[in-house]
Amino acid sequence: MKKLLLYSSICCLVTASGLTVNAETLSLVKQQAKTQIAAATAQPQVELLEVGNEPRQELRFRPQVNAKQTSTMTMNMDIEMSVAGRAAPKFALPATVITMDTLVTQIDANGDIHYKFSYSNVNVANAATLPPQTLEATRSQLKKMMGMGGSVIVDNRGYTKSAQLVIPKGLDPSMKQVTEQLSGSLDQISSPVPKEPIGIGAKWRVITFPQLRGAKVAQTATYQLVNLKNGIATFNVWVKQRVNDRALLNRPGMPNGNKMTLKSLDSQGEGQMMAALNQVIPIRSNLMMHSYSQLVIQQAGQAEANIDAKMTMKLNIQSK
Repeated sequence: MKKLLLYSSICCLVTASGLTVNAETLSLVKQQAKTQIAAATAQPQVELLEVGNEPRQELRFRPQVNAKQTSTMTMNMDIEMSVAGRAAPKFALPATVITMDTLVTQIDANGDIHYKFSYSNVNVANAATLPPQTLEATRSQLKKMMGMGGSVIVDNRGYTKSAQLVIPKGLDPSMKQVTEQLSGSLDQISSPVPKEPIGIGAKWRVITFPQLRGAKVAQTATYQLVNLKNGIATFNVWVKQRVNDRALLNRPGMPNGNKMTLKSLDSQGEGQMMAALNQVIPIRSNLMMHSYSQLVIQQAGQAEANIDAKMTMKLNIQSK
């Protein structure tokens, strides 16, 4: 679930920077060029806030080797922007639908889970908000994600320990840089459960500091266990993301002499996730994020332009 949360701020920044709708805006990651991802410099900070009611138990993920899942993720976004104080019409991006297949390949003695994943389908729904040529160009780029995949190791509390990802050939330079950026952040955005025994009503907080194109994001997710039955846990989730310090962003394809600076990012969202403790991907999850970002664009020989962007994003995952 939480892997999806970072993507909301990425989409907000990409759109706010004035890009047209393309595969970069819609890319969701775990990529391929056989690049080993280094472990995070610091593990997520997990703080148990409330232990919950009796009876209590340790939550641990214990899938079996060869366990398979097929997950479908649907993403919708509405965006409002103003450039130099002039508001642009609100517009909705077409829904993006991604199908991912996972296979558990190994369980270590310490409980670490090894699994492989691949994207079996990536598509964009028809939308009257986009010119046909733009829609087809977006689909063309996204189709290049089909078949790509990699491998991940997570511990039995859900913390991503390492990931080996592959970036396919022929990607648009902008999309390639985004996938590489997200690859480097993958180990920073895992969602571990507490090590302590917990019961219904338990709450915990997970704090991470992922990098977003050169900007340090303070990300806090609060979870509450609302149901646990037959090995299936249901969580409520609340998310906050903030960037308070100005940061010069790494923007793929930006001409020499041009700069993009992030002044601030403030995102809040909430949702619910249902996860089986014998599977690696949630059975079902939904999330709604509201993001507000401020950027400054400096083009060579021109005055700075301030960009304000508001975005509402809805994410839904269904697995079987």
